[in-house]
Amino acid sequence: MSKNKKIISKKQKMVDFEKEVMSKVTSGQITMKPKWYFVLGSVFSIGGLAALSVASVFLVNIIMFSLRKHGPMGQWRLEAMLESFPLWIPILAILGISLGVWLLKKYDFSYKKNFLVITAGFIASIIIAGFVIDQLGLNDVWSRRGMMRKFYQGIENQGNDIPNGPRKGNTPNGRSKK
Repeated sequence: MSKNKKIISKKQKMVDFEKEVMSKVTSGQITMKPKWYFVLGSVFSIGGLAALSVASVFLVNIIMFSLRKHGPMGQWRLEAMLESFPLWIPILAILGISLGVWLLKKYDFSYKKNFLVITAGFIASIIIAGFVIDQLGLNDVWSRRGMMRKFYQGIENQGNDIPNGPRKGNTPNGRSKK
């Protein structure tokens, strides 16, 4: 078969497909969705991606804050930190990033580009944003005032029950043992 016949054959198949679909629409076998349906779906997808991204950045930020607040990493300190570290935070962060990647895969631009690069860039940007928020000191501000104060103070105080630890507050009266 020549090249021209292949092109004509493909065009003919496309025309036949279009006629078949249009005949099903006019006969009522297929119902068309209104434009607002797709617009609303796009708005919710973009909003969901933004919310998942912000939540993932926040959770990565909390992980870095918690690791920084647990102090020097002696062997006993590391073991105590791992015992008291809230494991739900990294699990939720990974889940949020995974859902964000899944939503990214739904957009048409992700099919035109290398999806592995898009995914790596998305994950890297979330980790970098969490690190930047931690380095800017926003965690310290949020832990002292605002609606998140109790949440951050709960994370800060999780490792204070270590006997003979370097912080004040390890004994009932708040004094260090000598």
